[in-house]
Formats: sequence, structure tokens, C-alpha cells
Amino acid sequence: MLYFKEKSLLPVLCIYIVLICNCDLFAQDNNIDNTLNVKTQLAKDLIYSDAKRSNQVADTLIRLSQKHNKFIFEAVGWNIKGIIKHFTSSPDTALRYFGISEQLGIKANDKLTVAKAKQNKNLPLSQMGKYDLALQTCLEALKLYEELGNLQAQAGCLGDIGNILIQQERPADAIDYLKEAIAISKKINNEASRANFYNSLGIAYAESKQQNLALETYAEALKLAEKFKNIKSQISININMGEYVWEVNRAFNESLNYFLKAEKLAIEYGDNPKLSIIYQNMGVLYNAEGNPAKAAELALKAKDLSIETKQVYALEKIYSSLADYSRSAGNYKAAFHAIVAKDSLSRIIFDEKNNKNLNEIRTKYETEKKDYSINLLEKQNQIQALQLGRNNLLLSNNELELETNRLLISNQDLNLKQQKDLLFQKQLEATTKEQQIKILDAENQLQKLQLMKRNIMIFIVIGVLILLVFIAILLYNRYKIKQESRLQSEMIRQQDLAAKAIIQAEENERQRIAGELHDGLGQLFSAVKMNLSGIAESLKFKDNYSKEIFDKTINMVDESCKEVRVISHQMAPNVLLKSGLTSAIRDFISKIDSRQLKINLETFGLQERLDRNTEAVLYRVIQESVNNVIKHSGASSLDIQLSRDEDGINAMIEDNGKGFIVQNSESSHGMGLKNIFSRVNYLKGSVDLSSEPGKGTLVAIHIPL
Repeated sequence: MLYFKEKSLLPVLCIYIVLICNCDLFAQDNNIDNTLNVKTQLAKDLIYSDAKRSNQVADTLIRLSQKHNKFIFEAVGWNIKGIIKHFTSSPDTALRYFGISEQLGIKANDKLTVAKAKQNKNLPLSQMGKYDLALQTCLEALKLYEELGNLQAQAGCLGDIGNILIQQERPADAIDYLKEAIAISKKINNEASRANFYNSLGIAYAESKQQNLALETYAEALKLAEKFKNIKSQISININMGEYVWEVNRAFNESLNYFLKAEKLAIEYGDNPKLSIIYQNMGVLYNAEGNPAKAAELALKAKDLSIETKQVYALEKIYSSLADYSRSAGNYKAAFHAIVAKDSLSRIIFDEKNNKNLNEIRTKYETEKKDYSINLLEKQNQIQALQLGRNNLLLSNNELELETNRLLISNQDLNLKQQKDLLFQKQLEATTKEQQIKILDAENQLQKLQLMKRNIMIFIVIGVLILLVFIAILLYNRYKIKQESRLQSEMIRQQDLAAKAIIQAEENERQRIAGELHDGLGQLFSAVKMNLSGIAESLKFKDNYSKEIFDKTINMVDESCKEVRVISHQMAPNVLLKSGLTSAIRDFISKIDSRQLKINLETFGLQERLDRNTEAVLYRVIQESVNNVIKHSGASSLDIQLSRDEDGINAMIEDNGKGFIVQNSESSHGMGLKNIFSRVNYLKGSVDLSSEPGKGTLVAIHIPL
């Protein structure tokens, strides 16, 4: 039976999800709010990849927030610092930071901020073994989330409750909460969070002896964790898979491989609490395989890490294991020390009123260890005195036996000399015969070498000829490959030039048609309207019906004039040429009826102008995508995000429409989608299309720069 069951990293991801909620509460048009939003997002993005840098950004966020009385942003900063302190095994500091965040939420009268801080408190409380308090804070947070109707935060909080119940050895209750968390995450289509939910559910199944369900759930969790590159989750899942394989099948090698994978990831990430668990579990394996010395070595590593990370409850079990391993290895002194330390810890843990911190525990242990060492030394001195007298008697007896042996050796030496003389004579005769045999063998070897030399020369000549033929073939093939490569490169260059020419010609034709519409047909409609309006007063209508017909005609001419102007502007927007891509898109969106379709546009890093062709292609792609949404999706909202980073330009267009089944080939796409693919391919970019019936459509575009 393994001593530790790795608990899910679900709280970590849930905290991250909770932190990114509610950013829309801050005013986007305010410069300081924009700056604080950027700092917030940067700190969150760096939590799992560069904790030190994330902490520095969080400090900057707190200082700016305090300067401008932005309580919500300051609360987020303290939350981030609390998470980092939790990761680095500083539960007291983490709990204090989350408390500051909660007080700021109360000060700002913001329920969501208060709920996030309460939920996050469960992490250091669980780390310190205060599971009842951890459960209480999560339940309080859950109530606030339900009042706010925040499903995403509810799912994360339910997952945290499930983990706490597992730690309280209540797997049946944990299963219910975790299943509810998974159901909510599926409802809101939050796939990334389900890796941790499934990991925790696998633990609950394993502890409730539902082994088949545990295996299936762990496999699903690992697949999702690897998909989203969640290292923390991968560490936990590999630990749990190793435990499962050992507990069910006693498969040493397979279980050890899982623990070794987890060890590599934990060292890379700097997760010392997990490393302690990994070494303890590996010690169990080696002890069961009959290697208690290796098991004791691993238990010592686990002990040092548990002391460093202040895992008191884990340390008690580690000392117990260390005592068993040391006793099995014959190291009774180390076993005694481990038992003393374990007993000390047990007494302190049992009496919570007199619970001391880890430094006091270690001091008490060292004191008891010194007392024991003194008593042991006195007993060893007594034993050594008795052994010294015995050794003196044995020494006298040995001297007598030594003199006897000397006489025997002298006699043996005499006999040995006679035997050596006889042996030398026989060796001389044998040497003579061996020399004669060697001469005959040398003559035979000489003949064989001459024959082998001739054969080798023949083989060398044949080999050289084959090598020359092979080199000639290689050189010929290389020449052909180079010729084909040059031809292919030229074809690609010609294709690029042709595509560029087509796109440019298309834009020029759009501008020409737009000009003709505006200057020709548009002006003609304006003249017709003016003429009709001019003769209206001179006309005598027979009745009111004729007057209504005439007025409707003028209105139709006016609407036609406006339609011509709109079409002309869409085909050749002046804003694109004058102000750039962002302004052109905003101008295009402003002309769409927001009552029919609410469009939200976000841009990042597009302060500098792009080249003309790139801006034109991106404008047409977004224009085509919006038109497709209006014509076919039935959506009520549309989100457009444009960003520029060191890799290139990224565009995401997402609607909440009826969606459709995405086919496997581009040939099945409609004309609009084909135009999007062809334009992006012209810029060497890529298009990812994601859609399901009833779940809307997402078009993700990347164009390298």
C-alpha cells in the first residue's frame, strides 16, 4: 500500500480561471485601467512558466493600484502573489496574501473578488492540514458564486471541495462534487479545466475501490493535461498512475517509469512538495523489491523535502517508513532515530493545542537524539572494555600458534625447494618441444598469410570499382535533385507572383468599380433625385395615390443612392488607406446594425502600420467572415480579436450562432470560406476552423511576418 495519494492540481487551474474572470469590470477606455489590465494579464500568463517574473509584475500591479485607488486590481495582485507563495511552499504567507485580497474586495463591495480570495484560502489551509477550515472557505465562496451566477467559478470551487473531501477520506462525497464540476465545465465548454477535474475524480474512484473507472479517468486526465501543456497536472497524474499500477498489478517497472516521469517534471518546475511524495512512493517500490537500502535513501530525500516545505503530516509517515527500511537494511541505529522522531511528531500532532512549528519539532527531535547518543556511547564504551580484555587473551594464544607455524613453514620450504628443482627440469624439456612446434606453426602461418594477401588485393580492387560506380550514381542523383529543386523553387516563385498579382488586380478592380459606382451611378442617382424633386411642385397629381407613388419613387432613388455609396465604400474603404487596418475595421463594424448583431473588437500591438497587401488581405478576410456570420449563422454577438506579436499577426473571429459540421477538406467549403483560405494562403498564413451545431463558430487566422 502506498503511503501517499497525490491530490489533484485542480485548485491551481481553478484559481487561474477565477483570476481571469470579471476583467470586463474595469473601464477599457481609461489609460491607467488599460495599463493595469496589461500588467494583470502578463502576471497571470507567467505564473506557471516564470513564477519569479510573475511575482515582480504583481508587485508593480499592486503599487500602481494603490497609487490610483484601484482596489480590484490590487486584490488581483495579492491573489497572484498568494498563488506563487502556495507553489513555493509558504502557506502562512500565502494565507496572509489571500486575506489582504479578501479585505480589498469587501472594501470595494465586490462579491466576486471576495469569493475568489475565500476560495484561494483553501490551498494553504489544506497544505497545513486544516481541512475543515479549507472546506468552510470553499463553501462560502461557492454560495457567492451561485448568487452571481458565475458557472465557471462554480465549477472550479466544486473541484476544490472535491479535493478537500478526498483529503478527509470521504471519496464518495468527493465523487458527487467532482461530477458536478465536470458537468458545468462541459456546459460552458471549458475543456482545459477538465484535466484536473478528471485527475481528482480518478483519485476518488481509486480510493473507493472502483479500479476500472479510476484507470479510465486517469487516462482522460493525462490526455487533456498533455494537450494543454499543463505541467503541474502532468506531475500529479503521473504520480497517481504510478500508484494505481503498483496497488492493482504490483508492476514494478511500469510504476517506476510513471514516478520517474513525474520526478523529471517536478524538478523542472521546482515543485518540492510533489518531489517529496514521489521519493516516498519510489521508496515503497524498492523496499517491496527487496532493496531496503535504496528505499531508505529515497525516504531521506523525501524527509528533507518535507521539512523544507513544512509538510508535518507527511513527515510523520516518512519517519515511519524510514524506520521500517532502516531496520530491514540492518541499520538499527538509524531505525531507532527515525522511531524517536516519529513518536515526537505523533505526540505533537495528536495534541493540537500544543502543536509546534516544524523548527520546534526538529529541535525536540535533535535533543532526544543527543540523549540517546550519549546513553548509547556509554554502553558502547563498556562493551569495548570487555572486548579489550578478551582480545589480549586471544593475542597471547595467537603468538604461541604463530611460533609453531614458523617451524612448520621452514620444513615446508625445504620440501618446496626440492619440488622446484624437479619442476624446472620438466619445464626445460617441455620448452624445447614447444619451440619445435612453434617453428612448424610459423611456416604454416606464413603460407596462409601469402594466400590471404592475394585474396585481399582482389577484394580491394573489386571494392574500389563498386565504390566508384556508387559515387557516380550519387553524383548523378545529386545533380538531378538540384535541378528539380531549382525548377520547384522557380515554380513556387512564379506561383507567389501570380497570386500577388491576382490579389492586387482584384483590389485595383474593386477600387475601379467603387469609383465608377460612386462617381457614375451614384452621381446619376443624385441627379435623378434632384430632377424629380425639382418637378414635384409643377406636377399636378390626379389624386393622393399618385402623389404617394411619386414620393415612394423619390425615396427609392434616395435609398439606391445610399446603397451605392455603402457598396462603394466597402469595396474600396478610404479609411484603410489613410488610417490603417484597425480604423478601417472599426469603420466597417460601425455601419452594421448593433441591434441585429453586437460586435466586440479588441486589438493588441497594432500601433504600427502593416504593409499594404497584408492590411488589404486581413480587411477582406474579416469583411468576408462578418458577412458570412450575418448571412448564415443567426448569431446575436460576434467577437473579433486582432493581435500582433513576435511570431506574426493573429486574428480570431468567434460567434454564438447555430454553427455547422466542419468537413475534412476545403473543397466542401462555401465560396466565402474558400476566399478566406485563398487570401490567407497568399500570405503564407494558416486558417483553423472550429464549429459544432448549436455551439457557434471560431475562425483562427495566423499570418507570419
